[in-house]
Amino acid sequence: MTYLELRQKIEQQLAQLPPDQLSVVSDFLDSLQIRRSISHQTLRRLPPVKRGSKGADLLKLAGSWQGDDLEECLRFVHETRSKAQF
Repeated sequence: MTYLELRQKIEQQLAQLPPDQLSVVSDFLDSLQIRRSISHQTLRRLPPVKRGSKGADLLKLAGSWQGDDLEECLRFVHETRSKAQF
């Protein structure tokens, strides 16, 4: 399916959705944009944790959790983490 065909299909599907389901689609698209933004900006700017670091060093990078998407974030971490090298 070409890009244009896919866009047309999605537009037709959106036109048939009731408002409550359209809201769900909108939320999903927002989450995709946030995920992409996080993976391409924030995570790449963090310096690597160096060998010999202590827990106190890691606390500088840690914050408090606020939100209702913990499971989604954990899934994202598992999908994007690299293997440890010792």
